[in-house]
Amino acid sequence: MSDTSTITTKLAALLSDDDAYVGGTRVIAQGGAPAPLAAVLTEIDATVLERTLVFSIDDVNVSMIVAGRRLRGFIDVSGNLPEAASVIGKVLSRDDAETLQAAGDLMLLLCASANRVTVRSLPAQPFGTSADAGLPASGLASLWHIDLDEKPVALIERYLAANAADLTAYIYVSNGDVVKTVGDVATLDALWSTQVVEFRKRHRALLPKQDSPRLTCLDEPMGEGSTFAIAIDGNDVGLFSYKRSQMPRLVSAWTATFG
Repeated sequence: MSDTSTITTKLAALLSDDDAYVGGTRVIAQGGAPAPLAAVLTEIDATVLERTLVFSIDDVNVSMIVAGRRLRGFIDVSGNLPEAASVIGKVLSRDDAETLQAAGDLMLLLCASANRVTVRSLPAQPFGTSADAGLPASGLASLWHIDLDEKPVALIERYLAANAADLTAYIYVSNGDVVKTVGDVATLDALWSTQVVEFRKRHRALLPKQDSPRLTCLDEPMGEGSTFAIAIDGNDVGLFSYKRSQMPRLVSAWTATFG
């Protein structure tokens, strides 16, 4: 191989202990981070030997034939989507601009608002001929205007932004620095300055091995029926206020984002 360091890096990533699995499938994007389509293309770029990759994009399964870091084509798309009919069974080629466009439109449609994307790697199925190489992931990213190197939005920031309509105000903090504030954050800023650091210290003392994301709802009224909560994921912290009536929706959104 001409680039063994690249292959070694990709193999190490695939063996990472940080991988999460759901029902036997590996999670590659959740809560919109990283960008779902970028995550799919990154998986294609990491696949050297010919394989069938089955991507579960929320409730739609997309089966692709991938080899040599190239997407050769689609072999199945669940759900009887009309948009899939023009791409299933066709080898992707720069000479077939119509199929390439249809494939891009299909993936952009499926990934636009996807919350979770998982992948399974299965044995390859017969598809096309040995001369049908397909297109490299980097080429598809360029054609479909996807930035594979774009820094993914932190899940806490994404959670706060996605649920902003149910919040009265919020502060997003990363690595100790206030990155974003929305609404009247005077009270939240005071809480951040005087109580959050102590709260985290006590939490670590009580649960030193609990590093998973957590949402803590604090029963302290802020007037007009509002209260506040702390969302923590590693070095990312969100402190927000909300109406009590919105709590079920916020907890459900948290579960959907972080599993």
